[in-house]
Amino acid sequence: MPIDLQPPPPRGWAARQARWVARIKCAALRQLHASAAGERLLLRVYLIGEEATEIALASDLAGTPPDWLARQMEHHLADERRHAAAFAAELAARGGPAPSGEPGRPDLLSRRKIAQWRALAQRYGGQFGAGMIVPAFAIGLCAEQMASRVLQRHCALIGAGHPLHPLLSGVLADEDRHVRLCSHTLERLVAPQEQPALAALLERIRAIDRSWGVTGAIGMYLAGLALRLRPAA
Repeated sequence: MPIDLQPPPPRGWAARQARWVARIKCAALRQLHASAAGERLLLRVYLIGEEATEIALASDLAGTPPDWLARQMEHHLADERRHAAAFAAELAARGGPAPSGEPGRPDLLSRRKIAQWRALAQRYGGQFGAGMIVPAFAIGLCAEQMASRVLQRHCALIGAGHPLHPLLSGVLADEDRHVRLCSHTLERLVAPQEQPALAALLERIRAIDRSWGVTGAIGMYLAGLALRLRPAA
């Protein structure tokens, strides 16, 4: 039987942690939306996330994926470029800096999480006949699922009447499609005997993400509070 690529429902301590993170992030979003500076920060976070995905996809394309996968990745890359351009335009319209052409740098916590994911990919790459492309897409799947959850929460919080809702809901629709594409890719690349290794890899990827959840949520809240009280900070 193929493994379930959807994240399992959290239980016990993980479930309590997930509830705390969701509540803190909702409070953080309210703080960030309380000031123009906070909304600019949100747009910049989304922009950097899209640029980071673009860089990762371009790096993967530097290898030799099968033709069908290269075409799929090119379409995915085009989506991420379009998202980045839309976030950059919205940021500039709200008084943010004009696009410089250089990708922004993720925050410290994101950089540490990405470094842990990359180290994990190196450890698992040799367990799959398709090589490193499997860990890359496993990380991509989990990242896209996380992005979908973040955007769902954000859209629900601000409501359809908010000026940012059309942009965020449009990106959400693409992210949901990317989740399906990553899932289908893994189903096609991973042999039946390799499925236990993929299941273990996915659990480790998600565990790394959870380990930064509370810290990241509190950081968002404090940033929103600081920008509401001191917009020029």
